[in-house]
Parts: sequence; structure tokens; C-alpha cells
Amino acid sequence: MIYLKYVFNNEYNGNIESLSKEMANQHYNKDSLIIKRNNNGKPYFENEDNIFFNGSHSKDLICVGMSDSLIGLDAEFIKERKFFDIAGEYFSFKERKFLKSSKKLEIDFFTLWTLKEAYIKKFGKVIFDIKDSIEIDLDERVIYNADNLFFATFILDDSYIISLCSDMKNKDVIITTDDFNLNMLFSYPVLPQIDLSI
Repeated sequence: MIYLKYVFNNEYNGNIESLSKEMANQHYNKDSLIIKRNNNGKPYFENEDNIFFNGSHSKDLICVGMSDSLIGLDAEFIKERKFFDIAGEYFSFKERKFLKSSKKLEIDFFTLWTLKEAYIKKFGKVIFDIKDSIEIDLDERVIYNADNLFFATFILDDSYIISLCSDMKNKDVIITTDDFNLNMLFSYPVLPQIDLSI
């Protein structure tokens, strides 16, 4: 089970850590958890081996993913960037070639970027590890070098791209969220079941 929650700064007086603690209490009945960080800054709950989380913030959005296995999550506000300069630094040749022919450059760029960043955040790596991580083929809808991992990408309000990466313990992936404004753009290797808990 993967839990996904997002809030906007103007509606929430907190941060990734406070939202993560609220989710642990709501979904796992765990309160008073202490958050620590590893050497690369990846947060974790101290003395808790069964609840994992990762979060991201971009512009006004705070987003957290939580699971019973390691998870990585990235969220990005869709905006103009030097897409090809960044792709030249961090993306594979095939990914750069795909972007050059893209009809929706901003969405495709941020889909690739957030999938890669979710992957490295799952493993507690740093931004410089993106280039040597996974290779994504959005045309074929496949991710290379991603054995036993699940990926999903959503677009929120046509303004944010959110991607997550988690272990795939079985073929049934369930994502629970409390909002229906998320539209799935991509999933690999299976299509998850989405449960709304409104």
C-alpha cells in the first residue's frame, strides 16, 4: 500500500515532516515518531523499520508518499526552464532525443525529471546521481534498470508533476489518496489501483 497526500501552503500550516507524522498517525496509528536524516539528507522515522516516507515541495505544494517499503517522491511546478541544457547534463541520449521531438515539452521534461529524482530519493542518493540512474522511454512506456520497482507519475491541476518510486512486492499496487484532482500520466510496470479515502 502506498499513501499519497498533498497540501498547499495557503491551506496548511506545516511542512513535509509534520505532514509525514500526521500520515503515520492516520494510516499506521503511530504518533510521537522522531524524524532523522541520513548522510545524504533522506528523512526517516527513528526506530521504525516498517514505515517509510519521502516528500517534496515545489512552489506552494507540499507532497508526501508513505509505504511499508522504501519510497522516493518528487514534485515539480511546471514552468519554463532551460530544458535542453538540463537534459544535456542529466538525461540519456535517447531521453534527449525524445524531448527534441516532444509536442508537450514541459510535461515530458518534468515527467522524466521527477521519475529520475523519485528513483534517486528512494535510495537516498544525491542529485548528481540522476544521470547514472534509470533510463525512461515515454514512447514505449518502459523504464530500464528498474527491476522490481514501481513508478507512477501524476499531473495535479495542470500545474504540478508528481512522481513516486517504490518497491514492488507483488503485482497489485494500491495507491491511497484523499483527493481526486490527480490525473495519472505514467505508470510502470503495472497500472495501480487508486483508492480515494475522502
